[in-house]
Amino acid sequence: MLSETDARFVVSGFGQEEWPVSVSYDLSSVIEQLPEAIGSLQAGRPAEIDLYGQGIERRLTFVPTEDGTEIRCSSGTAWRPNPEVEVMPGAAALELLTGLAGDFGAALRRAAPELAERTPFAKW
Repeated sequence: MLSETDARFVVSGFGQEEWPVSVSYDLSSVIEQLPEAIGSLQAGRPAEIDLYGQGIERRLTFVPTEDGTEIRCSSGTAWRPNPEVEVMPGAAALELLTGLAGDFGAALRRAAPELAERTPFAKW
């Protein structure tokens, strides 16, 4: 539904300005993983987001540390992240994921209000 609107899904980092991701497939794969990833980071545990779509095939592993969060990127294609690890200070990684959830919830409320009332979207 959102791919038929002006919604955009942008991912960057690890040496690539803008990853080749789509709203229709890649965003939906990330959204299905968000509740567990957010819960893990809130509990101080590592979390993963797997962008498993053909052609992108990258996994982001969020590892909480004393100073923030290390984000490790691994690739299942010929593309290689450079650097393989990026560090976000404080709670920035958690804010990034909760911000994505909030933005998704807002877009969903505009595009499909009845769907936005369902769990977990209603909380976003």
